[in-house]
Amino acid sequence: MANYRTVLLFNSLTLVLVGLVTACLSLFSSSVKGLFLPPCSATYPGAGFFFLAFQMLFYLSVMVCAFTFGLLRIIQPDRPENRFILYSGLFAGCFLFNEVFRTHVHLGRAGFPKVTIVIFYAVLAIAYGLAFRRQIRSTPYPLLLSGVGLLFVAFFAEALPLKNEIISSLLEGIPKLLSGINIALYFWFLCQGLIVRSLNLSK
Repeated sequence: MANYRTVLLFNSLTLVLVGLVTACLSLFSSSVKGLFLPPCSATYPGAGFFFLAFQMLFYLSVMVCAFTFGLLRIIQPDRPENRFILYSGLFAGCFLFNEVFRTHVHLGRAGFPKVTIVIFYAVLAIAYGLAFRRQIRSTPYPLLLSGVGLLFVAFFAEALPLKNEIISSLLEGIPKLLSGINIALYFWFLCQGLIVRSLNLSK
């Protein structure tokens, strides 16, 4: 089961870190927006830091699911949880693929509206939720819902016509970063519980 004190601690520390870094950059007249841009767009040391942190959190989610799937196949190869973990890793991997290869940016340049791309990912999330609703109900799913919800908030915040660069960057970047933390923690707690349960059943 999830330790929600740990969740609160990680989310709080993230907000404090973002606040401190933003304040420091403001003192040195550096762009806060650069913290949430891909590293290839970096114009000063440390730019892209939170963008990379978000990606690393999804790498962690995918790796934890892949490791757990491989381990559960050895301990108890025929249990339905194995399929759930496999598709959970693929679900997280789809969002990671988008962030690494910036598919939404390239599709936007090709003429696809961003709303269409967001709807595609929404349908993917709904399909995942419906296919594994029974398994998800027995997990700390509020963490997953908050993570996915924050991710869509970040997508829509990017489209807001805000003139203030700092506010615009924070409105998009903070929800995205918190979504990565909550989704990573969800899969961590989920996989930890499944491994412990499988080890106990195999005794």
